Order: sequence, then C-alpha cells, then structure tokens
Amino acid sequence: MAFEVSGVLAPVFTPFMESGSVDLSVIPIYMAYLDKHQVNGILVGGTTGEGMSLSVEERKSLLEAWMTAARPFGAKVIVQVGGAPLPDVLELAKHAEKLGADGMMTLPELYYKPKTVEQLVCYLQSVSEAAPNLPLIYYHFPMMTGVDVNMRQLFSEASTNLPNLKGAKADLGIADQVADLLAEDQKIFIANHHIAPSVLMGHDSSIATVANLFPDLVHNIVQTVKDGDVPKARVMQHRLNQLVDAIASQGDFVPAMKATMELVTGIRLGPTRHPLAPLNIVQRKSLRDTLISLDVQLQMTVE
Repeated sequence: MAFEVSGVLAPVFTPFMESGSVDLSVIPIYMAYLDKHQVNGILVGGTTGEGMSLSVEERKSLLEAWMTAARPFGAKVIVQVGGAPLPDVLELAKHAEKLGADGMMTLPELYYKPKTVEQLVCYLQSVSEAAPNLPLIYYHFPMMTGVDVNMRQLFSEASTNLPNLKGAKADLGIADQVADLLAEDQKIFIANHHIAPSVLMGHDSSIATVANLFPDLVHNIVQTVKDGDVPKARVMQHRLNQLVDAIASQGDFVPAMKATMELVTGIRLGPTRHPLAPLNIVQRKSLRDTLISLDVQLQMTVE
C-alpha cells in the first residue's frame, strides 16, 4: 500500500458560524490560501480542528467539503477519525476510505484507555480493519489522551500486525525513539512547532498548527536546514518560537491560534465550540497588539 504523504501539512481549523454550526462555505477560500502558500496537505478533525467536539455527521460533512476543496489543488488529505465511541470511529474510517482520503489518523480510546501495548494494538487493529486500504497513522498525544505506552514496543508490534500502519503524529522525542524501527514507507509527522531541530534530525514531515498561520516561515525553516545553513535556521526557529509563545500567552491554545489565524489571514473562522471558550474582545485586542509589536502583518481588524 503506497503512502505518499509528506512535507508540511496543516491541521486545519474548523470554521463555525456564530450560531455554533459548522460553516462549510469558508473551506474553499481556506484551501486556496493553503495552496497559495504551498502547504502539501491537510489534517481534518484533529486537535486544532476540534474534531472531538463534532458529531459524526458533522465530521463526515467536514471531510467531504475538504476533499472537494483539496482535490483540484492536488493537496493530500488525512482525516482524524478517533476520539469517539468505537462504532463511530469505525464508521468514520469506512467513510474516509469510501471518499478516497489519502490516510486516516486515530487517537486511542479516550475513556476506557488502553493500559498496555497489546490493548492499544488491538484497538488500532479494529480501526485498521474497518478501512484496510487506507494508510493508518497513530496520533500519540499523551498530554490530552492520558495514553502513554512504550512507543518502541508499539511500533514493533503494530507494524507486525497492521499492514497499513504508516507512522505516527508525535513530537521529536518520540520520533528519535522509534527512528530505527520505521520501515521505508513509515514516518513520524512532527506535531509541534520545533521544525528546525526535527528536520536536522531527519524528520522533515510535520502536522503543526503553525503551518496554518505562518506557512512561509515553516517552509523556509525546513529548506534552510536542508541547505545546511543551521545558523540562519536557528534565527528563523527563534522567530517562530517567539510567535508561538506570544500567541499562547493570550489564552487557551486552540482559541488563541484560531483568533490569530483570522487576524493574520483575514479568513473568518468564527468561534471555538464549547467547552473551549473563544477569546473575548479584550483578549483579541491584546492579541492584535502583541502581533503588531512582533511585526506580523495583519489582514483583519478586531471587531
């Protein structure tokens, strides 16, 4: 099974109307923006996209809209199907395969959490069998899931039992732990903004929120490291770190990043869904002033 997804991918935000409904009308504009900035593909329904706060039907409609928008640009589409009761996860996996997505990603079970590698492999096997022709990526995010098994053991056992396992989304520490176990068609997608050290260590594919906000900077960091200009890459990575720290200081991560995305791109993404609280007007003005102080060009004013 070929898995030809790599490079800089964006875990896309889910647009909402003020009423709380998903706003699919924004997606073609959003996709055109990502294509303009040479983002290689997208992840639908991840943490950034609030996928676990959506109903099954909303998640299906969202993937359909992104597939329709992405295909004309040749962008790769991975969908996160986990974070729901297992029957719903399996339904979402089958739906993704039917639509011809380029891959699916899954969290572990979030309530009856797998406590051993064997339990997690068994869970992943159920998801894999629901869509056997779809490449499978494991979403390792223990800070949110509470599932933190031995990843070397997981890759060793899962790769033996799951022919469509093609990697994981995780941080650089995990990437280095399992690097020698990865098959030629497996990879770790780096999950955070530590782009330069990841590329330096040989992991040049990422699915990080910053690819939405600062795609040109992310691409430049990747290329500069590959060109061997580490001092220049260090300066750019420091710039990216500074931006992320400043944004994260304004509120909870997803609401702050979503508000920044609107200010930086002019694309209206609306509020976050409860229990996440969108930034209030005071926070948005503080965010705007912070971005301006960091010489970020804004496309939208605070209303």
